[in-house]
Parts: sequence; structure tokens; C-alpha cells
Amino acid sequence: MSHHSNLGHVSASYVNLLFDWLADAHPDIALRMPYARPKAGELNRIEVSHWQAMLQWTHQQIDDPAMPLKIAAHVRPVNMGLLGYVASCCNNLGEAFARLQQFENLIYSVNALAVALHEDQIILRWGAERGRPGHWVDSVAIGVLVAFTQHLIVKPVYPLRVQFINPQPSNQIDFDEFFHCPVGFNGLYTEVVWPVSLLETPLRSPDSVMRNMLDQQAQSLLKQVKAGEEAIAGLQKALQESVSAGLPSLDEVARRLCMSTRTLQRRLQEQGCSFRGELERVRVEMAKNCLEAGELSLADIASFLAYNDQSAFTHAFKRVMGASPAKYQRAKRQ
Repeated sequence: MSHHSNLGHVSASYVNLLFDWLADAHPDIALRMPYARPKAGELNRIEVSHWQAMLQWTHQQIDDPAMPLKIAAHVRPVNMGLLGYVASCCNNLGEAFARLQQFENLIYSVNALAVALHEDQIILRWGAERGRPGHWVDSVAIGVLVAFTQHLIVKPVYPLRVQFINPQPSNQIDFDEFFHCPVGFNGLYTEVVWPVSLLETPLRSPDSVMRNMLDQQAQSLLKQVKAGEEAIAGLQKALQESVSAGLPSLDEVARRLCMSTRTLQRRLQEQGCSFRGELERVRVEMAKNCLEAGELSLADIASFLAYNDQSAFTHAFKRVMGASPAKYQRAKRQ
């Protein structure tokens, strides 16, 4: 199991789910917990390596392979922070899932969520560009997503299928029963697949006025979170500027950051990042903005982002997002 700090961060509210569950289900073990309960707060972040250690210690005490699913089933809106309240105010599940993609980093800043549409299915997909947090972390996260979805609606709904990037555990049946659908392991991605028709499912308590207000708060908060998590100060700006100048090279970015290429490579390595990975992430974000604006052709976007050709752009975008640029653009226009 990797313990790089750059696996990402989770919010204190999310981590408190473990403490809440232990207090209810295993109060004796809760008293022995060697980790302090983090103070809830939208900007209080816990490194994923620390979260891994908390879950690992808990499993050693309890020795129950279904532990991550039981923790997930205990989720309450308070554990989801501001994202939970924004989602609760939406009109339907489609709007709530859109907020999940937009504001996921407020509670769970690990591997980025990509949303893909395939025929009559919507696929929520996570890769491993920042590493693999492992079975406990991933199982709690996907369990929380599905369990929290049930809090938002009146009548329970479940995915068509779930897939994990991790090896198959010994308790497959626990996963099948929890998710109420086939659950696979050893996948290329971690995925939760829902029927597209589910997106119209109304939520319990829609409130458009409150949602608009919370959206603005979440946008502001997300900027603060991202600023605090940037691998190297000014890196994203330097990458964007070098791409716009048609010179997305290590040498050019290092020059803009006023450091040697060797220093930049070392700093990235210390953060568990790679230049290629950071460049690809920034290019895809720039591409998404261009596609959503709808003013440039795909060939023009490829040229603007300094790809050799449109094919290279399409392959890179699809690798990160799980859908081609054209398909992503069509989905955004619907």
C-alpha cells in the first residue's frame, strides 16, 4: 500500500465518519483509538496516508472484512460537508451528480472523477493517476457514494454494476449485497455505473435558492482548497502559460518558475507527481473549458493546446476523461 502524501487529502468531516461509526458500533474500540478525532471544518484536511493508517488500525482491532461497507452505511450529510448540503438542495440526481464531479475535492481529493455517458448508462470513473489508496480507502469511498445517494431520495436506487481497481477480497458476497448489483475487481478503473434514466429521480428536499447560495460558497471554498494543494506554488499557472505559448516543455515551465529543470523534476518527484501527469491534467482542464465554450473546432483546440495533431489530443483527453472530446461536448450540451 502506497503512503505518498500526494495520494491526496480527505476532509475532516469525512474522516469523522469512522469515529462516528466506532462510537456507535464499537465504543470500546473507539476509546482505544490512537488517532485524535479531527476538528470538523471545510478547510481541515487529512492526508490519505493518515486515513489509510486509521482504517488499517481499525481493521486490526475488529477483523471484519465487511468493515469498510459498514462504515460507509453510517454516512450522514454532515460527513459530506458543504458538498452534502449542495447536493441535498438539487432538484434531481443528475444535478447532484454534477455537483459531485464539480466539488468532489471538497471532501475527497484523491484521483479525479470522470463522468462518461455510454448508450443508456452514466459511468462515474476514477483512475489511478495519483496512485492507488488501496482496498480500505476505495471501499469506504464508493460505499459512501452509494449510501449517501440513498439519503438524497425517497425510494432506494442502486447501481447497475460497480467495479474496483483493487484485487478481489475474500468477502465478495458482502459487496454484492451492499451494492445490490454485480461487483467486479481488478479493473482498469474504479467505476459506478447507473442507468441514465436515474438522473431524473427527484430529491427529497430541493431548494433552488439555497442551492444557488451554497454553489457560490462551494466555488469559493474549492479555490482555497486547490490553492492549498498545489504541488508547487505557481505550477498550474506556469503550465497554462507554457501551453498557451506553444511550448509545453519541462525546460520552459522550469524557466517560468525561475528554477532549474533538475530542481523542478526533484520537487515533482518529492510530491509523488510527474511533469507529464501534471501537464496532461492542466491540458485536459483547458480543453474542457474550450469544449464547454463551443467556439473552437477540435482541430483548433488541439493546436491551441500544443498537441502535434487532433488525434494526439483526442487520445490524451479520452485517457483522462473516459470519453472523447466530441462525446464530452455533446454530453455538456444536453
